Amino acid sequence: MDKEDIMKPASLVWALPLTLTLLWLAGLTQWPAGLWPWRHELLILTGLIGLGAMTLSLLLALRLPRLEAWCGGLDRMLHLHRSSALWATGTLVAHWLLVEAPKWAVAADWLTRPARRGAGAGAGAGAGAGAGNDALWHNLGNTLGEWSFYLLLALVVVSLLAVVRYERFKVVHRLAPVIYLMGWLHGLCLLPRIGALTPVGLTLLIGGGLGALGALYSLFGRVGRDARRQGAVSALTPLDERTLEIRVGLTAPLHGYRPGQFAFFDFAGRGEPHPYTLVDVSADGRTLTLAVRALGDHTRWLHRHLKVGNAVTVTGPYGAFALPDPAPALWVGAGIGITPFVAWLEALVRRGEQRPGTTLLQCAPSAEAAPYHGRLAELCRRVGIDYRLHLESERGRLDLAALGQRQHTPVWFCGPEPMAHTLDAHLATPLHRELFRFR
Repeated sequence: MDKEDIMKPASLVWALPLTLTLLWLAGLTQWPAGLWPWRHELLILTGLIGLGAMTLSLLLALRLPRLEAWCGGLDRMLHLHRSSALWATGTLVAHWLLVEAPKWAVAADWLTRPARRGAGAGAGAGAGAGAGNDALWHNLGNTLGEWSFYLLLALVVVSLLAVVRYERFKVVHRLAPVIYLMGWLHGLCLLPRIGALTPVGLTLLIGGGLGALGALYSLFGRVGRDARRQGAVSALTPLDERTLEIRVGLTAPLHGYRPGQFAFFDFAGRGEPHPYTLVDVSADGRTLTLAVRALGDHTRWLHRHLKVGNAVTVTGPYGAFALPDPAPALWVGAGIGITPFVAWLEALVRRGEQRPGTTLLQCAPSAEAAPYHGRLAELCRRVGIDYRLHLESERGRLDLAALGQRQHTPVWFCGPEPMAHTLDAHLATPLHRELFRFR
């Protein structure tokens, strides 16, 4: 997907707060006069935008097929999920400061708090009971809001810290629907002071209610359930000292697969699903092949402990890095990023399709660390693709800047993120790639 396509879903991150700001403005009966009225209205605005961004982030995490298609693949959808979560956090930090900073200023005698509405003599018993109920809901709402903010802050910090292991990140991430429900209830508790039939109140009820349904959908384990298949490891083949090919047999076929897509694999019942590109899928959809490179704790565990016969849960397929139209192009695969191109080539061979004018460039440190290079050469020969193998051990590091500057056809890339950024910075033609980063 090129930059223009990426901007379409990403524009939501800006369109949503703008829309919510307009709704907030529509609900103003009079322009605030003075510091404290402004504080009150800005608390409503920042809370509304924060909850709106949380709602968007939550709905994107549900992996709904129509949302995935609109975003251009699960990778883009989860990238937008992450961006909107950061938007929510930044806005809610401002919301929290609007709550706390005036208190600090009053404590330091820099500001004087005005008398609370409803205070003073002459209030009847009925008014006192109403005020008591209002105060009760207000205090409950504040408690829920404060704790949901602290939990959200902790969740985002853990998500951003690469030193936190993926497995621990996944456990903490399961708190997200609970945090959302706490934040929504915080808003509902304060609804009597806002007004249920105001633009802000209706947005809170309808939009927040939609998000609450999404939170319950997640809490009850519905995410990805319809795309889930059970199976077992049927074969293990070392491709080199760091790359292991795994073949999985499923009890039910995988539906809707397109070459180049990925799926989430949970091996040996560890409860730690990780995304891997599907190198090949049999015609009946019951045999899957993937390649795993030992790059982290989870992949190293697979290399050391995975056995034939181990149970596997597969969820997918996902992704929009699918075989492109037959136009001249450059395909670049680096390291284990070569796997989607293997899937593309296998599909072309099955179809008997030729791709003249296309070049596949495989980048690897050495021939021993270039998975599938022999198979790729043969597949490319059969479909009329020019195959080139760049080995750093023989030719040094590939000059990505020079490659980008002399390239006049679209580029499809899968590999390390720094390589993608360098290539993209020097290309005049579109760069298509997956954002294979899920935290």
